[in-house]
Amino acid sequence: MRRGSVVRVSVLVSTLLGGICVGSVLAQNDAPQGKQAFSDAGCVMCHGPSARGADGPSLIPMERDYPDFKSIVREGIGEMPGQDEDNVLDEQIVMIYEFVLSMSQPSQRR
Repeated sequence: MRRGSVVRVSVLVSTLLGGICVGSVLAQNDAPQGKQAFSDAGCVMCHGPSARGADGPSLIPMERDYPDFKSIVREGIGEMPGQDEDNVLDEQIVMIYEFVLSMSQPSQRR
């Protein structure tokens, strides 16, 4: 590999890794909004304030991808009724998912 190619690959890898780190920091900074959305949508009633379960199951660790999570919120599962856009906005579902994911990180599991 020529020196110019090595430099370009190094810059690309650094940029990608930097984006991953920035994305992680942004997701952590969005956690308070997600926690608020989790509360506002009424999720705390069944899943508890930290998503670890109450009358409903724990969501920690979150092992579902976003499309599956959103489908469950919209259509329901088991005893959980589906929630339409009048009750929970798509933007709230994204924030709630990010909150639950952030709580699923090893440093947050207790």
